[in-house]
Amino acid sequence: MKIGILNAGNVGGRLARAWAAAGHDLVIAKDGEDRKLAPLLAELGGKALLGTIREAAEFGEVVLFSVYWPRVEAIVAEVGDALDGKIVIETMNPLDVTSDFVHFHDVEFMRDSSTSENLQQRLPKARVVKGFNLLAAPVLEAAAWSEAPVGPAVFYATDDVQAGQITRSLVVDAGFRPVNAGPLKAARQIEQVAVLLHKVADNEFNGDADLIRLAMTVIEAAPGPIARDRVA
Repeated sequence: MKIGILNAGNVGGRLARAWAAAGHDLVIAKDGEDRKLAPLLAELGGKALLGTIREAAEFGEVVLFSVYWPRVEAIVAEVGDALDGKIVIETMNPLDVTSDFVHFHDVEFMRDSSTSENLQQRLPKARVVKGFNLLAAPVLEAAAWSEAPVGPAVFYATDDVQAGQITRSLVVDAGFRPVNAGPLKAARQIEQVAVLLHKVADNEFNGDADLIRLAMTVIEAAPGPIARDRVA
C-alpha cells in the first residue's frame, strides 16, 4: 500500500518504520526542517522517499496525519485538495500551548468536538479515521511490549467502513490490536481517555515522565453472569 506520512515526528517516524517493515511504500514529510529526517531515511533505505507535505499527501492511498494540533490550519492549507478521497488517519490530541510553552488539553474545545471532527470539517472530501493517539511515542513500537502479558489496543473511530477496515490492517501491521470504537464522533471519548491517562500519570506515577508506562487495553473475556431474583 502507498502511505504518505504527514509529519514524520516521534509518532509518524515510528509508524513509518513498522509499515516499511511490513512492505508498504512510503513518502515521508516533515513539518519543519526535513534534514531531521536524514537518520530515518538512512535507516529505511529504499523503502521510503522524502517529500514535501504536499507530495506525501498526493502519494498516499492512505495518509497519516500526525500533526501538532496548533499547526493543523497551516498543514491543511499546504495539502489543499491532495487529500480528497484519501483515507486520513489522524493521531492528534487537542493539546494547546501557553506562551511559556506549557502544554494543556483544550477542555473547552473537547466539550463539543474532537480533532477528528474538526479535521473532517476542514477536509470534507477526505475519509478521516481517528487512531494511534493514546500510546506515547516511546512505546509505539511492538518491541516495547515483547515482555508484557497483554499488548495494548489501538482504538479507532470513523464514519467510513472501508477506511476502518484498512486502518485495522495497518494497526496489525504496526504490531498492535485494533479496537473499533464506532463512528467518528467517538473520537471525543478516545481523546478524553488521553486526558485520563495524563491524570493517572500525574497522580499514580508522580508525573508525566511516567506516562510512557500507560496504555489502554481490552481483554476479551467470557464471564458467566450470576443472575439474582429481584425483590418486588
